[in-house]
Amino acid sequence: MIVKNGTLGHIVLNVADLKKSERFYRSVLGLKVSARNFETQMTFLSYGKEHHDIALQALPKGTKHVGGRGMPKLHHFCVYVDSNDIIDNIHPILRRKKIPIVSGPETLVVAGNRSISFLDPDGNRVEVACNANKFHFDNRKRRRT
Repeated sequence: MIVKNGTLGHIVLNVADLKKSERFYRSVLGLKVSARNFETQMTFLSYGKEHHDIALQALPKGTKHVGGRGMPKLHHFCVYVDSNDIIDNIHPILRRKKIPIVSGPETLVVAGNRSISFLDPDGNRVEVACNANKFHFDNRKRRRT
């Protein structure tokens, strides 16, 4: 089956320190906690339209992320915003918080949109990019449940 009209539903990240990662995603990306599952050691974060956009899963005790200089399991994920100003305004905040910036702010050659990429506390690459069309022309109807 070919998916013809999809959009990213959510992403779940394995994290070493659940509280530290939760603080990062709340303070840097403005997500709000929508739920916590203490049994499975998960925090669910949302922008408010979905139950969760990002979920954080604590690594089980005694396990660690795969280290080394090889390719990471996840290259990056992207959060779309509706204004280039947001991209430019997040840059000094990242610098002030000493969050490692991978690239940007810049206008991407291929896509032509404004973008900035940085690392979360576990080294996952997070991109924030302007995609005004997503906000102005996305007329898909929500499914009824």
